[in-house]
Amino acid sequence: MLLHDILVHNRRRRGDATALVTQDGRRLTFAGLHDRSMQLAHALGARGSAGEHVAILADNQPEYVEAYYGVPAAGRRLVFLNYRLAVPELVRIVDDAEATVLLHTEGLADASAAIAEQCASVGRTLCLGDEYEAFIDGQPTSVPDCGVADTDPAWLIYTSGTTGMPKGAMISHRNLFASMFNAQVSMPAEPPPEPCFLFPFPLCHIAGFAVLGQHVGGNPVALMTAYTPEEWMRMVDELAVTGTALAPTMINMLLNHPDIDRYRLDSLHAIGYGASSIPAAVLRRAMDRFGPIFTQGFGMTELSGNVIFMSKADHVRAAGADPGLLRAAGRVGALADVRIVDEDGRDCAVDEPGEIVVRGDQVLSGYWKRPEANAEAFRDGWFHTGDMARMDAEGFVYIVDRKKDMIVSGAENVYPREVEETLYRHPAVAEAAVFGLPDEHWGERVAAAVVLRPGEHADEAVLDALCREQLAGYKRPRAWFFVDEIPKNVSGKVLKRVLRDQHGG
Repeated sequence: MLLHDILVHNRRRRGDATALVTQDGRRLTFAGLHDRSMQLAHALGARGSAGEHVAILADNQPEYVEAYYGVPAAGRRLVFLNYRLAVPELVRIVDDAEATVLLHTEGLADASAAIAEQCASVGRTLCLGDEYEAFIDGQPTSVPDCGVADTDPAWLIYTSGTTGMPKGAMISHRNLFASMFNAQVSMPAEPPPEPCFLFPFPLCHIAGFAVLGQHVGGNPVALMTAYTPEEWMRMVDELAVTGTALAPTMINMLLNHPDIDRYRLDSLHAIGYGASSIPAAVLRRAMDRFGPIFTQGFGMTELSGNVIFMSKADHVRAAGADPGLLRAAGRVGALADVRIVDEDGRDCAVDEPGEIVVRGDQVLSGYWKRPEANAEAFRDGWFHTGDMARMDAEGFVYIVDRKKDMIVSGAENVYPREVEETLYRHPAVAEAAVFGLPDEHWGERVAAAVVLRPGEHADEAVLDALCREQLAGYKRPRAWFFVDEIPKNVSGKVLKRVLRDQHGG
């Protein structure tokens, strides 16, 4: 199947049903989304040639979702641009992608013009508004005949770049369908009578596969222009939202919001979380507030979504008789092969840490113009994720940390997540991020950046005492930074590279 087949089927069986709801209340039906997406496909098909790249620089707008479907239907590839990046960063990505068309919102017109001026490949910019409407006006609403195959890349998503220059992950139609079906088979759920899914992530993130998954089921998706706890709560109550997905940092922001008890939020049947690990203390608070409605998915851009899943039932078990399970990411999904391997590619023993490797239809086609990265990532038929984990006797996977974030201090491996979990046990700690800094004697020393809750107090001595009680001596932070904010990317992942740069790395 191809991405636009989702719209073809829904136009036929529920064309008048709502496909999208915006934060300001606008609605678009499945018939409307189909027709406008195909008009975009025809307009692009009349110019340029198949295989070209169309970049989009925008916040969450209905036209973004039209591009999700319409650009691949034209035989082109949609390049996602993170609007929070600086112009020089965007120029490097657009130049690398060799994009020929740049779609943008009015608020990002200056950035778009600067990109076009510096990137020779960009031949046309289109503002999402009157200019875009004129571009698609009068075009046919039928599906264009472009000879697209399901193995053709549909999206080009540049990895978040937490450790350096982003790489363009080529995600095919087949990758995305495999990801959607894996999620639905691995965590089947009885949909509520009137489902409504609230999408708070930027559409430039791989989490956008959740929009496709909802549309496969014919469900409406409510788009947040930008996530704020107050607006999220308002939309949940006003739209009777039944399902949503959040990053752990978003959940933490909700729980710490002073007005959370002013909202009912009782329409929610399911809250999925992912994008990064969640501290057990934060998850426990969330379950106390919202009930046993949480699911977890672990994946990455290169996997077109998630390959490890933790069900509601697993969370209920964890909240009761098995609290240690709160730290698990879940079990391997039904439609992907996942192993934990050592440095030599051998399977690790039960509970032995190693690297997660994956194979299956949802693994990316490859990195755009990165033969060396492909050779490093794809070895012996498996994709090497760079994430460290262990698997217990029941098959539950516990994420230890990013391989590149692991700290080696005096020849001992320190996994930042373990130290962060310890710091989160102190009631004054709102956020914590642990990272390595160079050390002449030990190679690296453990450092911690901490955000305190408003009105609470904890100093270095207090937190060090907590670590002394809970951790081996070599795991204790030797450098402490009390900060107002911890740097994160658009998906809520902590940028350890930025922390190292900011604090002497």
